[in-house]
Amino acid sequence: MKIAFVCTEEYDPDYVEAIKQLTQLPLMESEEADTVTHLLSLDASGLSLKSLDSKAGENHKLPTRVDFLDAALHYRKNSFGKHQGLAKAVGLNKHEPMQVLDATTGLGRDAFILASMGCQLTMLEQSPVIYSLLNDGLKRAETIEDGELLNIIRQMSLHHANAQDWFTEIKLGAKAKPDVIYLDPMFPPRSKNANVKKDIALLQEVLGFDEDSDSLIEAAKDCAKHRVVVKKPGSKADKGAMKPNFIVPGKTAHFEIYA
Repeated sequence: MKIAFVCTEEYDPDYVEAIKQLTQLPLMESEEADTVTHLLSLDASGLSLKSLDSKAGENHKLPTRVDFLDAALHYRKNSFGKHQGLAKAVGLNKHEPMQVLDATTGLGRDAFILASMGCQLTMLEQSPVIYSLLNDGLKRAETIEDGELLNIIRQMSLHHANAQDWFTEIKLGAKAKPDVIYLDPMFPPRSKNANVKKDIALLQEVLGFDEDSDSLIEAAKDCAKHRVVVKKPGSKADKGAMKPNFIVPGKTAHFEIYA
C-alpha cells in the first residue's frame, strides 16, 4: 500500500506542512500515479482519503472524510439518543456525567454520539493519516455557527497516541483514570464474503486488523473506574473468546462489558 498527499486548494501553508510532517507522505506526482494505492487529499471540502484501486466498486472509490455534520450521524443522534446500545453499554443510565476514553477512535462517530449525550471524550488515534482526518473534521466543525454542534465538539479532545502507551501512563499515575474505556478494535471479518461498508473497508486497508485485541482489553481493565466496553461485529459473542461480565446486543454489532 502506498499513500500520497495532494493539496488542490489554497490553505494555510503551516496547516499543510503540519499534515505533511505528521503523515510523512510523499506529495502526489503525476508520474507516480500508477504506483499510488490511496490518496490523502486536501481540497475545498476538507481532508479526505480515497482508494485508487481500479478493481474497487464505484462506491468504494468515493472519498472518506470525517464529517460531524453528516445527516446519517445526526439522524442516529436525534432518533435513538440514550436508548441506543452504545449508551446502555457505557452505563449512561447509572453514571452521569462521564469521562470516556475512546482508545481506538477511528472516524470518531461513536465518540461524537457519546459526546452528544453529555460525555467528556478523550479520543486516541495512533495512525497519523486517520488522526489527520479526525483533526480536520473537528476543525471544520468548529467553524460552523451551530451552538448545539459546538457544544458537542467542545466535549471531544483528540490525541495522536497509542492506546497501550496511554494505559501505561494511567497505571503510573501520570494520567487520570477515566470512568469508561471504549474500545472498537479492527477485528478481522467473520466471513470472507462479508459485505464491508466503504469507510470500514478503508480503515481496514490503512490500519490493518488487530490480531491481539485480548491484550488491549486486559490492559484496559486496570485503567477504568467503572467498566471497559468493547464493540464487536455481529449480534453475539464468539465462542471461546474472553468472557465479559455482560453483553448489550445489537443487529450488526454488540458490546461486551468488562466491569
